[in-house]
Amino acid sequence: MKTTTKFAFVFSITFFSFSCSSEKTDQVLLELDKAKLEENINYDKIVFYKFAKIAVRMAAVQDTTMPEYQKFSKQVEGVNRTMKTINPNSKESISVIDALMMYKEYRSVKGFVKETDEDIFPPLTDGFIAMYTGQKTSNNFFQNTEKAYYQNVEHAVLSMLVLTTRDLGQPFALYECSKTQPELLKDSEMKTLLEFVRGFLFFSNNLFYLSEDGLSRNIKWLDKNESIPLPYTKAFFGWSRLSDEQTHTAFHSMNYLFRGFDRMRMERKVDEERSLEDFDLFLKDMDKLGLQNELVWGIDSYLNLKRENPDKAIPALEKLKKSPLFSESEREAIQQTIDYVKDRKSDAALKGVYDKAFMGKIATKYMFSILSK
Repeated sequence: MKTTTKFAFVFSITFFSFSCSSEKTDQVLLELDKAKLEENINYDKIVFYKFAKIAVRMAAVQDTTMPEYQKFSKQVEGVNRTMKTINPNSKESISVIDALMMYKEYRSVKGFVKETDEDIFPPLTDGFIAMYTGQKTSNNFFQNTEKAYYQNVEHAVLSMLVLTTRDLGQPFALYECSKTQPELLKDSEMKTLLEFVRGFLFFSNNLFYLSEDGLSRNIKWLDKNESIPLPYTKAFFGWSRLSDEQTHTAFHSMNYLFRGFDRMRMERKVDEERSLEDFDLFLKDMDKLGLQNELVWGIDSYLNLKRENPDKAIPALEKLKKSPLFSESEREAIQQTIDYVKDRKSDAALKGVYDKAFMGKIATKYMFSILSK
């Protein structure tokens, strides 16, 4: 059965189960998100990207009797020759002929690429080393480290890199994030940071139940591992002035925050109630640490509007309006919200300008500003 047919079948079965269920349970909604994820990463542009990665990773294969290697190697020989001639420091693009040749090779093995897990091959870094030096040494780049660990790191790093590029962006980041499996890693800072980044990427692609699932797992992990140092997390968020204990508290609260954003965007009433609880926990920790940023102001004003405390919402909205993160039109939208609040029209603000989508935009803009650094 072809991959496209399989995905359609899985999605149909999931959707049918979802439709027939008397209750939209957490598990049913999570499975529906998993089906949507597979559908979202199974189109030509992503498959071609995966093809190029497999071509590089194959260069480091030592066991050339490997069936997947035998099946794929003939078609990619031309691609590897083309890629070796490309100067990564050159400002010139590859020739049209070379690009067409690469695409022709890709078309001939498209079905294989769709069906194959790229992680059965050596890591991408080993592939590049093999291509440019001819050395096929296992564990070449990450010495004495398990393959599962560093290919997870590769996927996570690539997901963040492509997310901030104009030409690739979210579809490719979503693919890389789907390949990241932090839950399989040993307990470490990298495990919890990768889980958070993956949760954000799922959130930014409207896969709220997948995001919530990972962030809930991360919150439980952080509860059990309070003493693990978080130096990379501290650097990632720019928390250099915080102690290790304070960094743990701040990162813990960020997981509550984005789980709250997930739940806020869901449809069930119970999810909205859960989101408000998560937001309360976030603000409590941020207040304890004395941290102020766009996320704090956005959540503070949102909660006060939801709880009909309009006067308390205005100071946070004023701070938000002055943030350099937002465009002129977005500042105008915030000012319109302030005007609504002053006219005692909090409900109009929440249903109109300052709605759930705008709150999600605040979260995404803040995280993109972090990732771009």
